[in-house]
Amino acid sequence: MNKRTLIWKSISRILLLIVFFVVIIVLRSANWFLQNFNEVEFSVALYQLLSPLKGTEAGVLSDYINECLYPSFYFSVICVIVYTIYDMMAGKLFLEMAVQIGAKKICIRGKKSRFTNARKVIVLWSVIAILSVCVWNRAVAVGIPEYVESVTNVSHIFEEEYVDPDAVSIIFPEKKRNLIVIYMESMETTYASTQDGGGKAVNYIPELTDLARENVSFSNGDDLGGAGGVAETGWTMGGLFASATGVPYKLPIGENSAGEYENFAPGLKGLGEILKENGYNNYFMCGSDAGFGGRLAFYRQHGGYEVLDHYTAKQSGIIPENYRVFWGMEDEKLYEYAKQELLEIAKYEEPFNFMMLTVDTHMPDGYMCSLCDDMYPDQYENVLACASRQLSQFIDWLTDQDWYENTTIVITGDHLSMKADFWDDIFDYQRKIYNCFINLPEGLWAEQTTNREFSVLDMFPTILASIGADIEGDRLGLGTNLFSEQQTLPEQMGFEEFNKELRLYSNYYYMNFIVGNRTHTGELIR
Repeated sequence: MNKRTLIWKSISRILLLIVFFVVIIVLRSANWFLQNFNEVEFSVALYQLLSPLKGTEAGVLSDYINECLYPSFYFSVICVIVYTIYDMMAGKLFLEMAVQIGAKKICIRGKKSRFTNARKVIVLWSVIAILSVCVWNRAVAVGIPEYVESVTNVSHIFEEEYVDPDAVSIIFPEKKRNLIVIYMESMETTYASTQDGGGKAVNYIPELTDLARENVSFSNGDDLGGAGGVAETGWTMGGLFASATGVPYKLPIGENSAGEYENFAPGLKGLGEILKENGYNNYFMCGSDAGFGGRLAFYRQHGGYEVLDHYTAKQSGIIPENYRVFWGMEDEKLYEYAKQELLEIAKYEEPFNFMMLTVDTHMPDGYMCSLCDDMYPDQYENVLACASRQLSQFIDWLTDQDWYENTTIVITGDHLSMKADFWDDIFDYQRKIYNCFINLPEGLWAEQTTNREFSVLDMFPTILASIGADIEGDRLGLGTNLFSEQQTLPEQMGFEEFNKELRLYSNYYYMNFIVGNRTHTGELIR
């Protein structure tokens, strides 16, 4: 073999290794996605995987590396070795046929190069064809064609339906109410029993179920229910962003660097700005690194929130300096931190808006803290039961405070759960996000709490209404005040059509919310 041939064969093997690796990792990633995310949209999973590693819980990433990255490389190397051995053997094989005519023997040999080269080409293209079909089938199952459609087609829903908060009147009562919003990680009404309106044989969240029944909770059915999951809101930052602004999170994924945006959606005005303008002190608390996913940048830039997280908890002595479990600290310590801070915050004369995000119920299996009982065979079931119990105890503590009378409490899930292996027994149950409104101002009631079609976008005006704010037209962003008689956009358009529009690219969104800006007066610069 001459030098030129050797170089060409080396290059071809490297290229073949790359091709095999790409194909295999695509197939394994698709299977891993379906096993771990199931009904979660591809764009959501893509955001999670492409988000910066800072502040993340390592379980999901390490699982992906172990299940997809390493095996794909090993199998690619094996495939190239097998093909190389086959190539070497095929080069030494050729057709030979002996024909004897009378006393004379004639040996007929096939042309080695043509036969072997043709056979190698046929084998190689057959393998490529089979793998291509497999890749396409997995791509369809994961939802890549829908994702491509969403970034290549255009929607006009924002031009037609978006309500700018600066374009309508929002009037607060003379005596402003405090607001506490508790975002519970991946909290669904699905976790309740079918008898209680959920989708499970056992009610894993009895305390949350009781709170929903005893207070105001909006439902898509006749019993326990909640908000539907819509495009670009299916992960924590997406859910927080949508419930505060009334629009889905459609910021460029590739430009997200741990939330280190110089300007984080500068053209948007949301809940934080409105409350700040009306004399509220804003706070956001979580048990992980607030910088993850852009939370720190978002809350500081949209309402001047004081942000409290895993790191400030160390400074406050809630946890030791070297303490870290799960995503940072468990909810058991988060609630103690919240109590400590609320007692201080309530001393100020100004009304407060305190938002907190729990974490123990995060995928893949949740976190079992010292308060959790081992009642059920599955860890996640025990974590859910523990989360429900801890939340109820925290609400009991809040009701005992002297400032509770003038405080509205909102409990809501941030998004639908991503735990794919937890839904085999719910059959055709329609999964929904939990919500509950406690201690509403006197005179406020909901015209209709059942058989509503709504999404997390509707939480924006609804939360404002829950503290007595009067919103002209009862619409903000793409959301509708659920306490009003107004129909939500999912009710007007149909949930499927509404969700389809949210998936599509919007030039209005890009130019006005991402590129656009507001003056100090709040006017949107177009």
